[in-house]
Amino acid sequence: MAYASVALTLLVAGRGSSGQTVEQMRADQIGRLQTYVLDAVLPSGLVRDSLVLSPSVGHFHPATPDAAGFALMALSAFDHLDTMNDAADVVESILSAYNGSTPGVTPDRSADGHYVHFMNTATGAKQGGGWDESYSPIGSALLVSGAQFAKKHFAGNPAIATLADQITDSIDFNAAIHPSLNGGIYLDMTKQGGGAGGAVNPWNEYMLVESLALRQENNDRAVAVKHLWYNPANVPKKSFAGSVTLTDNPAAYAPAFWVQQSQFFNGDFRGDPKFQRLLANHQQADSDYAATTLTEPYRYGLTAGVVPNGYHADRMDDHPSTVLTPAAVSAWGDMQTLLEWYQEQDPNSDARYRYGLTRESLDDPSWKPYDAGLVDHLFLLFGIVENIDAGFFAERLFDALQPGDYNLDGVVDGADYTVWRDNQGSTTNLLADGNLNGVVDSGDLLVWRQNFGEGVQVGSARSTTAPEPGLLWSWLALVCCWRSGRRP
Repeated sequence: MAYASVALTLLVAGRGSSGQTVEQMRADQIGRLQTYVLDAVLPSGLVRDSLVLSPSVGHFHPATPDAAGFALMALSAFDHLDTMNDAADVVESILSAYNGSTPGVTPDRSADGHYVHFMNTATGAKQGGGWDESYSPIGSALLVSGAQFAKKHFAGNPAIATLADQITDSIDFNAAIHPSLNGGIYLDMTKQGGGAGGAVNPWNEYMLVESLALRQENNDRAVAVKHLWYNPANVPKKSFAGSVTLTDNPAAYAPAFWVQQSQFFNGDFRGDPKFQRLLANHQQADSDYAATTLTEPYRYGLTAGVVPNGYHADRMDDHPSTVLTPAAVSAWGDMQTLLEWYQEQDPNSDARYRYGLTRESLDDPSWKPYDAGLVDHLFLLFGIVENIDAGFFAERLFDALQPGDYNLDGVVDGADYTVWRDNQGSTTNLLADGNLNGVVDSGDLLVWRQNFGEGVQVGSARSTTAPEPGLLWSWLALVCCWRSGRRP
C-alpha cells in the first residue's frame, strides 16, 4: 500500500524547518534515510557498517552482517511506502552476497555458521587491519531476523524466500548458548566452532539469539535457559522515578537500544504484554531522566552511538558528553518530540544532515558526529515508518511462541499435553515449562489448558498432522472436563 504523505518532495534547500508539520518532517527524513541505506549497500551486495556524514570525506567502514539485517528491514519499508521501485532487487542482492551465492563474494564464517563481524566490502573476507575479527552471534541474528522479515514482506518472491531460508538454516544459534546453562550467550564464536571468551547474561538485546535458537531443530541449550530470558521475574531490573526497566546488571541502567532493537526485530518480545509494559517503562524512565537530571525539556534517548571521543553505549548515569539522539526518540514513537528536534536542527543548515537528524551533545553543542552506523541510525527510520503504519513491523516479524505450544509446531493441541506429561517434574528438559518458573509442573498444565486450540492459522503454509479420531476425542474430553472445573 502506498502512503501519499511520504511522497512529498524534500524541503527546498535553504528553507527553515520551523513551520514544518509531522507529515513533512517524516517525508523529508524518509528521503534522506533512503539515500543513506542505498549508499551503504555496496556493488557486491554487502552492506557497510557505517557511513561518514560529511560529503567531502569518502566512506571507509567495512561491511557487517548486522548492518545487512537493518538494511533488509529498511528496504522492505521503502517498498511498503512506495518510495522505491527496485527494493526487491536490492534485497535479493544482499541475501545472495551474504549467502555466498554472488560470484567473488564468500563471507568469512565460523564452522557453526556465524559471520565475522567486520568483512571486506568486496569479497566478504575478514577485514583485518585492526577491525574486530570475532564471529558474531548477535550480528548473525540480526541478519537472519532481517532476512526473514524481508521474506514475509516480499511474499511470493521465491528467490528472496530461498535465500533467506538458506542463510537461516546455515547458522547454529544453539551453539552460542553457554553450555553451563546459566543463561549466558557467547559474545564471540571461534573459527572452528563453539563460543570464545565472555558471555552476556539476561537481559539485553541478545534475547534475539535465544529466540532464534529456540526455533532450531537442535535447541536443547536454548530450551534449558528460556525461562531466564523470557520471564522478567528472573532477570535484573532497575527503576527510575518508579519506572521499572530491564537490565543485565542491577547496578546499571540499560541503553535504550536493548529494548528498541527487541521491539523491531524480535517477535517474542513484541508479542509479550509483559515486555511491552517494560518497553513503555524504559521510555518513561528515559524521558524523566532527561527532564529531571539533565534539565533537558524535550530531547531524550540515551542509546548507543558515536560520541566526541569514540563510541559508547549511553545509558542513564553513564553518558560521556551527554549525547542524546533523535533516533531513539523516533523509535519510542514520539513524533511530536522528534518534530521539535527537527525544527531546531534544520536539515538544510549543514551538509552533515544529509542522511537525517543526528546525535547531539548537551555538553558541546557545536559537536557534530563524524559518522553514523546503520544499527544505530536506522531506528530513526523505523519509528517514522511505524508512526505511518502501526502494523508494519508487527505483521512481518517472526511469529511469537504460543504459550502452551510445547513441541513448537505453532499449534497448541494434544501433542503438547504429551510433552508435558512425559516431562513432569523435570528441571532440565523445559520444553513444557509454560509458566517459565524453571520446572515442569502443574502450572504448565494450566498454561496448556488455557491456550488449547490456539495458533491454528487458516490458510497459512504451516500445517499439522491430524490426530487419530480416538485420540482427538480423548483430548477434547480432557479439555472440557478441566474447563468445567471437573476432574477428568
